[in-house]
Amino acid sequence: MTDGKADYYVTLGVVYKKPGTDPTTGKILKLNRKVGAIVHTTGKIWKGAAGGFWVELDTSVGDTGAGEKAGYVMIDANGFGTPGPCLQKVNADDGEPLLLRATLPEGGKAWDGGSAEKVFLVLQKTNVLEVKVILAMLFGLDQGSITVLGASGALSDEKTIKDAGFETGAEVKFEYKGAKSMTLIVMSPLEASAGQKILDLPIKDNWTVGQVAKLIADRTGLNKSSMIMAKGKMGERVPESAKMDESKLIVDYGLSDGDEVAFMYLGNLEGDLEAFMKSKESNGGYKK
Repeated sequence: MTDGKADYYVTLGVVYKKPGTDPTTGKILKLNRKVGAIVHTTGKIWKGAAGGFWVELDTSVGDTGAGEKAGYVMIDANGFGTPGPCLQKVNADDGEPLLLRATLPEGGKAWDGGSAEKVFLVLQKTNVLEVKVILAMLFGLDQGSITVLGASGALSDEKTIKDAGFETGAEVKFEYKGAKSMTLIVMSPLEASAGQKILDLPIKDNWTVGQVAKLIADRTGLNKSSMIMAKGKMGERVPESAKMDESKLIVDYGLSDGDEVAFMYLGNLEGDLEAFMKSKESNGGYKK
């Protein structure tokens, strides 16, 4: 399909190109280009078997922005490990784009493992909420934990980049309050080793009860579907009200760093735990 000639902005600093006139070729080149660089295309789109969209380069202009030779470049970079699209279509009605800077915060990781400072492209009409999405994408962050700052403090999600006073080259300063690390304790559910610690669970305070249950199951060999997470101590009778909803956060039940987490088990507890308990014995036993 084609919508006529179209230009695209480079958004992540990389362009994936299938050289030649046949987009079904398995050969793919990775090209490094500056964020904001222009790639010229014919507008002819080809959809790959994996669902990715490729657009044909316009060689009539000479240098297409991805070389002078024919080829197709990937728009969304589906399956290539990028956090978002590599190209963004140019629309004259959007005006000149802005190139802004942001620096990797503590608790984040650059999407490409590269430099801590990233340049990214926005439009004048881009709002702060969309900037949060971009920052989360670039640095592997939780979007909801980002606060974008302006000259007089936090910016509302609806405010546009233009209205916030940003200009090309400016640094976008932001605060990131990511999830904190915490450790929960799991005591032995078996009578023979009651009162002995069998696990330290390193988790984050934004984990759900279900995620905690899965980690326990993965570490011990228990069947997660047979577990009912509960607030209390292992071995004690647990009332109906102590049962935890797996979709809720573990901290919603008042658990904090160093607390014990318990569960009931509807399967063959001794049999399912046997291999794990033997490994604990061989590695020095349990802790009280």
